[in-house]
Amino acid sequence: MGDHEVRLVELDSSMVKHLEAGNSLMVRGDKADMAVVCTDDSTFELKSTQTTNSLLLLPDCRAPEQLVGGDGCLLHKEVYCISHLYLELKQCRPKLKKLQTLLQENVFTGPEYESDEKHTGKKYTTTDLLSLIQASEKELLQELRKLHAVHYDGYWRLVDFDYMGNVLQYIMDTVDCQSWSYDQIPTDKLLSMEDNVYPRVVLQHCLDCYGDRKTMELDGGSEEVHVLSEDKVCRYFAEYLLKGVGKFNLAEFLQTWKESVPVGMTTDLQQLEGVALIDKKSHPQVISHFPVTGLPEDAPDRFNRLFRTREKWTLEDITPYIRDLCERKQTVGSLLTKFARASTLPDGTKVYNSRVPIK
Repeated sequence: MGDHEVRLVELDSSMVKHLEAGNSLMVRGDKADMAVVCTDDSTFELKSTQTTNSLLLLPDCRAPEQLVGGDGCLLHKEVYCISHLYLELKQCRPKLKKLQTLLQENVFTGPEYESDEKHTGKKYTTTDLLSLIQASEKELLQELRKLHAVHYDGYWRLVDFDYMGNVLQYIMDTVDCQSWSYDQIPTDKLLSMEDNVYPRVVLQHCLDCYGDRKTMELDGGSEEVHVLSEDKVCRYFAEYLLKGVGKFNLAEFLQTWKESVPVGMTTDLQQLEGVALIDKKSHPQVISHFPVTGLPEDAPDRFNRLFRTREKWTLEDITPYIRDLCERKQTVGSLLTKFARASTLPDGTKVYNSRVPIK
C-alpha cells in the first residue's frame, strides 16, 4: 500500500465516540473549495498538518496497556505506510453564502406561475443542497428557515418578497374578518377555510415565518394557534418601504412606517437591526436598506464592505452585521480587535474603523 493511498486524521474524543456509535462523516466541497467535514449538526475545516515525526500505520497495533503481562515477546508487524502529514479537524462556521445564490435560480411567486418561462431555473431538494453546500444538515435547515425558504412540492424555494407580503396581508385580513386576535390565530381553522386563495403549505409557511406556534389548553382539549410576532411583521413592512428607494428621510419614514403596520402594533427602530442603516450625520437624517444577508460570508471581505459603506461604526451599529461571524466561544469584541481599531470622538463616543486599507 503506497503512502498516497492513506490519509491519517486526528480526531478528538467526541468525534471518536461519534464514529464508534455508527455515525458517519461527510466530506463536502467543490474542486474550488477548501474541503470541510460534516457531522449531522456541525462543520469542520479539514487542514493538512506536517510533523517532523514519522507516523507509522500498522495493523493491530497495541498500546502498552493492552499488552498481557508476563514474559516479554517480540512481535513482528508490517508497516503499511510512513507519513509526515495528517489531517486536522477544526470546527468552523458552515459555508452558506452559496445557498442563497442557488435558490435565486427559481424564486417561488405562486403556483399559477410555475410553468412560466421565468420559472424554468433549477430547483433543489434537501439531498441536492447537502451535496452542494458545505454545511451539516442541521445547519443547512437552520439557514433555510432564516432565508424564509419554503419546502414546496419536494423542493426548497425562496419566496418572492412581494408575494410573501400579499400572503401575510391576506392572513391579517382574514384574522380581522373572523374577529380573531393576532395573539391567538387558530391555525387549523385558517388553513382549512374553503375560500383560501393561497395554498395551504404557503399559508402555513407564512404563519411560521411571521409568527410563533403555541398550544392553547381549552375545555375540550388543546388547540394549536399562531401568535403573530409584532417585531417580525413590523420588520417586513419596514423592508417593503425601504427596498429599492435608496435613502429615505428618517422622519418621513418613521411616520409612513407607523401608518403602514396593522392597528395595535408598535414600530421600533430596534426591529431594524441588521436590515437598515441610519445616517445621523446627514441633515436631515436619512435611513437606507442595508440587510446583513447581502454581505460577504468571509470575515475580511465583510469588514472591508462595512468600512467601505461607513468609515466609522459604533459598537451598537456594527454588532448586528458581524455577530454571525463569531466562531465557537468567539465574541464580537474579539472580532473587532482583530479587524478594527477603536478611537473616541470629541463627544466621547467610541467608534471603530478599519485596521487595513479599504479595497
